[in-house]
Amino acid sequence: MMLRLFWVLWLLGCSTPLTFAQTLEEIERSTVEVDEILEQARNTLSDSQCESLALRGLSMARGLRYDGGIVRSSMLLGEVMVRAGRPQEALQYYLEAEAKLENSSNQVLKLNVKTAIGDLFFSEKLYASAHRYFREVLVLRPEDYETREKAADAYMYDMRFDSAEFLYKELIYKYKKEGNNPRLVQIYQKRAHAYDANGDPGKSLYYYLLLQNIIETYGTTEEQSLLYNNLGRQYVSLKDYPKALEYFRKAEMQCNFIPCEYPEVLWANMGIALHNTGESKRGLEYLFKAHKLLMSRKDYAALANLEHLMATVYFSSNDIYNALSHNQIAIQYASDTRQKQVLAEAYRTGADLYHDLYDFEKAFEYYREYLNVLDQIRQEDQSREQRLNQQRALLSAAEGQIKFLIARQNFKDLEINQINFERERLELQNKNLELEARRKEDEVRLLEAQQNADQAKLREQTLQALQARAQLRLAAQQLDAEKQSRVILELREKEQIERAQNQADSTQRAQELERVQREQAYQSEQEASFRRFAYILGLALFLILLVVGISWWFARRAKRRVESQNRQIQQQKRELEEEKRKSDGLLRNILPDEIAAELKRSGQATPRLYESATVLFSDFVNFTRLSARLTPEQLIDELNECFLAFDEICERHGLEKIKTIGDAYMCAGGLPVPNDTHAADAVGAALEMAEWLKNRSNNNPDSFLTEMRIGIHTGPVMAGVIGKNKFAYDIWGDAVNLAARLEEHGEPGKVNISGATAEAVKHLYQAQHRGQKDVHNKGQVDMYFIVDGVIMDDGR
Repeated sequence: MMLRLFWVLWLLGCSTPLTFAQTLEEIERSTVEVDEILEQARNTLSDSQCESLALRGLSMARGLRYDGGIVRSSMLLGEVMVRAGRPQEALQYYLEAEAKLENSSNQVLKLNVKTAIGDLFFSEKLYASAHRYFREVLVLRPEDYETREKAADAYMYDMRFDSAEFLYKELIYKYKKEGNNPRLVQIYQKRAHAYDANGDPGKSLYYYLLLQNIIETYGTTEEQSLLYNNLGRQYVSLKDYPKALEYFRKAEMQCNFIPCEYPEVLWANMGIALHNTGESKRGLEYLFKAHKLLMSRKDYAALANLEHLMATVYFSSNDIYNALSHNQIAIQYASDTRQKQVLAEAYRTGADLYHDLYDFEKAFEYYREYLNVLDQIRQEDQSREQRLNQQRALLSAAEGQIKFLIARQNFKDLEINQINFERERLELQNKNLELEARRKEDEVRLLEAQQNADQAKLREQTLQALQARAQLRLAAQQLDAEKQSRVILELREKEQIERAQNQADSTQRAQELERVQREQAYQSEQEASFRRFAYILGLALFLILLVVGISWWFARRAKRRVESQNRQIQQQKRELEEEKRKSDGLLRNILPDEIAAELKRSGQATPRLYESATVLFSDFVNFTRLSARLTPEQLIDELNECFLAFDEICERHGLEKIKTIGDAYMCAGGLPVPNDTHAADAVGAALEMAEWLKNRSNNNPDSFLTEMRIGIHTGPVMAGVIGKNKFAYDIWGDAVNLAARLEEHGEPGKVNISGATAEAVKHLYQAQHRGQKDVHNKGQVDMYFIVDGVIMDDGR
């Protein structure tokens, strides 16, 4: 069995991790396939086929990390293992399902799993573990009276009768109120049988008498007959034989109208009762009637008991011969049917009979046989008890081992999920870096293109300037050549003039001189025109170079301005993100997370109705008088210290702070996210607030705010945000007003709750009824004080 258990536990840790290559579509198809397999397993009539399909579905669900599939397949396998008598494997599968549902919001599945584990422990007689799981179910679903009855049964079989009595009383009260007599009968029968088996006939008789009132009114004739027989047995145990005979006769009378299922039992009981009331002859007649019936059925096991009973009756009547005869038959029947307890009693009776006959050797032989059989019975009982205890110990130890392995597997799953998350985060980060690098590359390419364009333009302008410079240089060379030509021309002209002067007369010389002067004037004019052209060309070249320089400077400045703007944009982006983080934090501090998210998403938060929520009001005693004595700074410091502590207490107990009005503090449970524990959360928070203020007053004698009243009510409220400016989360409704009135009618240091709240927390806290108090606009209202320090549990 242990090898098979550890094989199953090893299988639990060998789930194949989900590969990253699987797409969402593939995963969805796989989960649908798992659901189809589990549906087939659920509908099959063969346990072996169901086990095979469920194991296949479990393997696939583990590989996909499909928690819903794991839970359903584990539940199926647990049910199959229970039917197959393999409790340890059933426990393993149930615990795996419980672990997967730990953080789930599916309360129905959670309750089913815990109930199945409790039933498993109960069937294996591990009653302490069983009622632990039944108690967890009752915490989640207090109105589950079927589980409450199971928990009571577990307490009863665990010999914790007081705890069982407490739960049974709640059930009895409910069933009496409903008029559910069949359930009342069932409870009374279980109580009566339990006390009877525990050797307490007095209490057993008490519950049988309670049964009598119901069965005589509503029961069938057969049920009445069975009841009277059981009542007679209890009176026999109490040695009140006349009363026992009275009930046996009633049972016999009922059997005259209907066929009794076991008439031989009734006749045997009648025979014993008659014998003990002095009517041994009539008693033997009833015993012989039972003997005749059993002989016709050939029920030798029952005959062994009856023969020994008849031997005892004859022995007590001093009819030794008949006693020996019937006792010997009893020994034979008991030996043949292997009833060692009857055999031991028959040997002991035989020893007593032979002792009275002074046959001490025979008496010693029978007594020795009696001791041998008794030793065999004791050894078998010890062996059987040892096997049962060993099996229970293995099952109890298996629970811890399975939980440890499941926790370790969950930790591994968490590590794998963390690795997957880290890998996805790194992949996303790499993609972001790639996108950023591409954006930078695009910017660089854009800048390079701009620079290339600027450089091309600059090259073009430089080329134009070089061309202009070359043209200017060419023009200068042409000018120099022209100057040289003119110089040569001038020299030639001078030579000609000299010749002309030598050849011509003075008139001709004068005319020639005049002509030369005109030519010189024309040449001067030409030189001046050329110089103006050179100046204009140089100025144009200078302007071109100036434009090129200015363009280069503007391009460099534009590049720096773009880089500066990019840096400013990044800085502004970081500042915007920081401001957004601050604003989101401020919004979450003002409003609950769910309301803040809705407000950011749609721009408004629609108020909604909560069918069941718990409102808590607190108010300091004598605050008005104290505020007149204290400075504003002292008053604010006192209130701030108290309200900070109250905020932390509310956060620990899952309550939502609504607002403070002067010295009043208001909070609520069960909203904005509904839950089933809001009443208990509010009462727990109230008790902790009162205890904190008490400890603060004891530790700080100089404090001023030392006493407060607290009121709590449970009921429907509206909650949300209204208006468009200065958002504030608030609640409205009659439950809010009644909670405030309960605080006003409270007493310092005590928690005053309504009847609705008292009903919701009665399984956890003891409440003291104060009676009805007159409340403005509400009339008479039931009020309760929570008894400080008294917390209810299943064991009281």
